[in-house]
Amino acid sequence: MRAEYKRDMNHNYLILQGDQEVDTSSYQVRMLAGNVLPSILRCRLQGLDGKILFYYEITSRQSLVSLYEQKKFGIEDLRLIFGGFLQVMEEMGEYLLNPGQLVFDPEYVFLDVEKKNLQFCYLPGYAREVQEQLQSFTEYILPKLDHEDAQAVMLGYSVYRSALEDCFHLEHIKQVMYQEKEAKLPEIPLQDISFSRKETVGETEASEDVSWSREESVSGKYDAEKRKDVTGDKKKTNTGKITMVITVVLCGLGLVGVLAANLLGYLPWLCVEAAMGAGLVFLGIGVSVYLVSQKKKRKEEKNWRKEVQEKRRQKMAGDETEKTCSESREKRWENNGPIQRSQEYPLNETFLQEKSEYTGNGRNGAKEKKNTEISQTDKNVTDNRASVDFGETVVLSSNTMSGPSSLVSREPGELATIYLKEDITIIGKLETACDAVIPLPTVSRIHCKIRKRDDGYYLTDLNSRNGTSINGKMLKGAEEYLLHNEDEVDFAQARYIFLS
Repeated sequence: MRAEYKRDMNHNYLILQGDQEVDTSSYQVRMLAGNVLPSILRCRLQGLDGKILFYYEITSRQSLVSLYEQKKFGIEDLRLIFGGFLQVMEEMGEYLLNPGQLVFDPEYVFLDVEKKNLQFCYLPGYAREVQEQLQSFTEYILPKLDHEDAQAVMLGYSVYRSALEDCFHLEHIKQVMYQEKEAKLPEIPLQDISFSRKETVGETEASEDVSWSREESVSGKYDAEKRKDVTGDKKKTNTGKITMVITVVLCGLGLVGVLAANLLGYLPWLCVEAAMGAGLVFLGIGVSVYLVSQKKKRKEEKNWRKEVQEKRRQKMAGDETEKTCSESREKRWENNGPIQRSQEYPLNETFLQEKSEYTGNGRNGAKEKKNTEISQTDKNVTDNRASVDFGETVVLSSNTMSGPSSLVSREPGELATIYLKEDITIIGKLETACDAVIPLPTVSRIHCKIRKRDDGYYLTDLNSRNGTSINGKMLKGAEEYLLHNEDEVDFAQARYIFLS
């Protein structure tokens, strides 16, 4: 099988050619070219030199190899991948297509990150056993599992074990998936949860036990008698039900006694119909009061649980923020030391302060750079140096601190600088999936990536809709370009300059 990539004006294509000749009049080819299958990449055919080429549109989609190059497979990732496998196999049976012509190579399995839709290539003329392909597919996944996620490890190895069985069947994979979904951890009531946290500062170890009670969460609305565990709550509920049953039985016995006394002549003045009606009215009132009280109690309990959960979330978020800020301050002090103020070079000080404000446009979103007028900065520098004779002119760039390479916007103040500090930097507008976010509508959700190597930085377009160009030349699909100093890089309408 041969594969290559091609790009036209606004589309990216994966071009595959099978090893065997293809009958274009066959049912499978006509089904593939004339219909849109949910789990199959949209395809068109083109003849070239007597060969049939299959063009699969992969615009705005990423292969599993590129998405999980440095990321581990968690339980949600495996559910998405194996769920997509089950879905495409069911579609093969529904549309009477040969599942052996599916390509399960991770490089040719694509994911729409925003829609969470996994799609495969169906290639007539390509024949390989499904079980064999699934084994190779899981062998690719197993080394990249997140071993801190016990559910992911269990699911990954269970599917791999099923793929190795001699009597392999699709139902085995379904059974593993459904068993994993049904296996849930036991729920623990909020009132029984206690948190303990230990923080070490230098050689001093402090421990703090945080316990949540109903008085703390509802500001004294509930007293200590209402703090019950699960067994106590169940006993209380059962007691209420028993009381209700006893009340109904006593009311019934009372009515029977009154009727018996009337029939025996002990209560000749009593009207039987009136007695029964009064008894039923009182019984109905009692049942209504009981139901209303139970409904009110459940509502209060639900509100209390929401408040406890919200307070716990705020507490944990505050602790995490405090810890993160403390570690960040200590790390900056160890790496850079204190920034010395300089009256002689105020422009260099401004540069260092601006540089320390950026964190590489991480996953939490890009920080907007303050719009500073260059003419005002030059004026301040001139005024500060006017009264002092410094002698010979000094080149400021010669004393600039060395740091990571970066992409600087060609329109100052419009887009934040992108610092290339990581081995791989993903650029796009989807905050949850990118290291550097460019909030422009023409930029794709996952637009491109820049890989750091020993000999420099390599830029690759990731099937973006509007493309990536270097010095006015559009990059091809899967093409790696070695960036040079002052290269003009355009991510659609986002215009940058690369500074090494």
